[in-house]
Order: sequence, then structure tokens, then C-alpha cells
Amino acid sequence: MKKSALVLVLISIFSQGYSQKIHTPGEILKLLSVSKLKYDIKMLDKPIAGTDYSDKLNYSDYYRIVSDSGINTYQYKPNEVATQKFQKAEIYYQAKDYENALIWYKSTLEADSSYFLAMNYIGQMYEIRKDHENAIIWYKKAIGKNYIDYMSHWFLADNYKSMNDLAHAVDEITIARILNRNNKGIKGSFDNIFLRAKRDTTDWYFNPQIEIAKPAENTVSLAMNDKWFGYGMPKALWKYEPGYSESMGVKKGLYSTLEDRECLISLVVAQTNAKTIIKGIPEFTVLKQAAENKHLDDYILFEIVLPKNPEVVYQLPEKSILDIKDYILDVRNRKK
Repeated sequence: MKKSALVLVLISIFSQGYSQKIHTPGEILKLLSVSKLKYDIKMLDKPIAGTDYSDKLNYSDYYRIVSDSGINTYQYKPNEVATQKFQKAEIYYQAKDYENALIWYKSTLEADSSYFLAMNYIGQMYEIRKDHENAIIWYKKAIGKNYIDYMSHWFLADNYKSMNDLAHAVDEITIARILNRNNKGIKGSFDNIFLRAKRDTTDWYFNPQIEIAKPAENTVSLAMNDKWFGYGMPKALWKYEPGYSESMGVKKGLYSTLEDRECLISLVVAQTNAKTIIKGIPEFTVLKQAAENKHLDDYILFEIVLPKNPEVVYQLPEKSILDIKDYILDVRNRKK
């Protein structure tokens, strides 16, 4: 997998630690007022429908190599002998001959000891026998070979649940969800485990109520719900103000998490200054808690970046993935 420009900028910004100055809502208003562009600000006519991200999925045949020079992700291609043995195992599996399927999945590993997908399937064979202890051993082996394999975290979580080890089940299904943000099957297991663990299962996608367009050469149209005022103004600057993104250290046309960091901080400050109490809108209530608990970057990644570009998770260090997990457990889907 070739690193996208989005990923490169994302990692770059994290390593810089946001050295650029974040503008206050007052400073943003001043920049809009002195701009050579005319910013036409008005109220949004009707609510903006949420985006369906269900077709934006990660797949189980990718692995990564972490080195001092960075993180690189590739599609895994087992050798020819391992491929043939795996295909034979699959034939037995489809025929529900699980004993022979297990034999051939294990034989696959003799031909390619790094083939994490075969390890997952071996785990499943033990799971079918309700031998959860051995299933867990094999899922952990798969994770050891390939941490970003969402399937092994997912199946491991379900086995922990079967053994009533809800603490580990919660951790693993949360990681699985981060690794494949829009997968409905994972979300189903997530809800099931979180309900068992007496955790909140409220779900939502970040859906800012703003529309920004440039109807004329020197005019920018900004329509927004009044609750999104603090977010929409800096978004307009990032999108259309000449030289603005470059002044923030980001090349024009590339996305940086710094953009949403500035917009979200502006949103929180604007609401605080207006003494606005917003209830029932997760984008706001969770955002405020995330900002107060130093999880703003994790909010940006999980709520804004990963739904649109789930493959970005492949390039995140393990620590960043665990930080997002903490955000979900401590802020987004807390214990009831």
C-alpha cells in the first residue's frame, strides 16, 4: 500500500506537536473581516444529511512493517505452497470438515510461518470446538505477527466474552473497531460486548452542519447552523483564504489534523463564551469531554479522519491506536 498524501501530512503534524499558533474565534473573525475575499455568512436552510461510510472498509490481507525509518503497509502474499495448502484447508472448511481443515491450516503455516490469516482460521477451528483457550492462543499469535489484523482482535474479543472475561473483551473489540472503523459486523460485536460490560453504546458520525462554497471569484458563501458557528468560520479560511493553510505550515490541497484541531477548539471556545449548553448532540457533548480529558487528537482521528479514510489507521503507531482506545473507553462509550 502506497502512503497517501493525507497519511504523510497526518504523521508529520503529530511529530511536530502542533507548533503552529491556533487562532481564537476573535482572531478568526478579524481575518475574515480584513480578507480580500467577501465572506457571505448566513443561516443554513435545512439540515445536512449524514454520509454513509459503510463501503469504506479495510481488508484482512494487509500487514505492516514498523522500523526506525517509519511504518510501511503492504498486501500480504503467501508463497505458492502455502497458498495451495490454504486453498485445500478452505475446501474442507466449506464442507464443514473442521478436523481436516485444521490439519491443512496448520500445514499452511509449515510452508509460511508468518501467514497470520491462517493463524486466525486455526483459532476459529478451536472456537468451533468451544476450545476458547486454544482459540485465544492462536488469535494472539496472529496479533503478534500483524498488530493491524482487525480480524484477530475481533475474534479474540468474542472468545474473551465467551469466557466472561469482559475487561479483555472490551479492550480487544475496541481495537478491532479502530482498525476497521465502518465495519458493521465489528460494530455488532462491539455493541453486544459493551452492553454486557454495562457500557454506553450510543453511536454517531461527525456531521457538521455547514456548507462552504465559492460562487464567485471574490466571494465565499458560508451557510451554517448557529450551533456550528465556531467551527464553520475557520473551515472557510482553511478551504478558500489565499495563503492561510501555508501560513499554518500545511501545503495547499493537503489535509492536516491541525485544520480540524483549530476548528474544534474554536467551536468549544465559541460555545463556552456564549455560555451555550448543548444536550443530545454527541458531536458537541463528547467533544467537550474529549477536550477536557486531553483526547482531542483522538476525537479527530476516530470521529473525522477514520470514517472517511479508514486505511489511515495502518500508519498510526500502536501508542496512537491505544490512545484512541482510551478515548472511546474513557469518554465516548463510558461505563453507565
